[in-house]
Amino acid sequence: MTNDFTLLNYLKAVMASGSITAASKTLYISQPYLSKYIKDAEEELGVQLLDRNQRPIALTKSGAKYLQGLEDIDNEYNTLINDVREMTLNKTDSIRLGINQSISSKLVPIILNQYTDKYPNDHISIKELPSINLENMLLNKEIDMHIRMLPIFPNIIHYQPLVTEPVYLIINRSCPLFSENNKRIISFAGSLKQLNNCDFITLHAGSGFMRLIELFLNSNKLHIKKKFEIKSIDTASNMALSGLGCTFIPSFFVNNNFDSTKCNIFKMPIDVLKVNIVISYLKEEALSQSMRNFINTVDLKII
Repeated sequence: MTNDFTLLNYLKAVMASGSITAASKTLYISQPYLSKYIKDAEEELGVQLLDRNQRPIALTKSGAKYLQGLEDIDNEYNTLINDVREMTLNKTDSIRLGINQSISSKLVPIILNQYTDKYPNDHISIKELPSINLENMLLNKEIDMHIRMLPIFPNIIHYQPLVTEPVYLIINRSCPLFSENNKRIISFAGSLKQLNNCDFITLHAGSGFMRLIELFLNSNKLHIKKKFEIKSIDTASNMALSGLGCTFIPSFFVNNNFDSTKCNIFKMPIDVLKVNIVISYLKEEALSQSMRNFINTVDLKII
C-alpha cells in the first residue's frame, strides 16, 4: 500500500526536477524504484498522476488535484503535531498569541526580541491571521491573547493599549489632491470629500485595519473606488508607492523615499484618523504569570 506522505515527497521532487531520473538523484534512490513506486500508486488509485509525454514532465489534472490534497493533509498533520506538542508545555510558561497578519511583519520581531530577552525559557506560539479569525479564536479560547487594532465589538473582550500611531494617506493621480510638486510628506489639510471616487487599494474584509478605515469612510460619508483588494498593508503600501492606487497605512509602514511623479504622502491629523494597537484577552479568564509578564514587557512606543 502506498504511503501518501512518501508519495507527496516523490511527486514534489519530480515536479521540482522536471524528470523522474533527475528526481531520483535528489532523493538518493534509483530511477527504476522511483518510477515503479509512482506507477504502483497510479494503479492503486486508478488514475494517471504524471503526463510522461511532456518535457519537462508534468502532473495530469487529476495528479495536480491529488498533490494539492496531499499537501493540505500534510499541513493539517503538521499543525496537529504542533498543537499537541504545545499542550504538553507548562501552561504558565507558554503563551498562545495571535497577531493581525497585516501588521505582523513589522511587530513580531520587536515583540519577540523584547520578551525572549527577558524571559528566554518561556514559549510563545504565534498565529498570524486576519483580525476577525483571531477574534473568534480568542472567544473560543484557542489563543490566550491577541495583538490587534481597535475597534473591538464583543464586550467580553478586554484590552490594554500598547501604542497610538498616526495614519498616513498615499495617493496617486486618481486623486484631485495629487501634485508632482509634493516631494515630501505633508500634513493633510484638504477636504476629505476630495477622496470620493479615487482609486483605492484596500485590505480584505476581516482585517482589523480595514475595519478601522471602513468606519472612518462611513462616518465621513466617503465613497471610494476599490481598485485592488489584498491581504498585506506592506503590499498595499508598495503598490501605492508605485502609483497603482491610493491607500491608508499606519505610520510604521511609511517610506520617506518616494517618487512624487507617482504618488504623494499625507500625514492625517491624529484627531481625524489614528490607529490604536492593543493587546486583548477575555475578561472572564485569569491571566497567567507569563501573560502578565508579556503585557508588562512589550513596548511598541519605540517603533
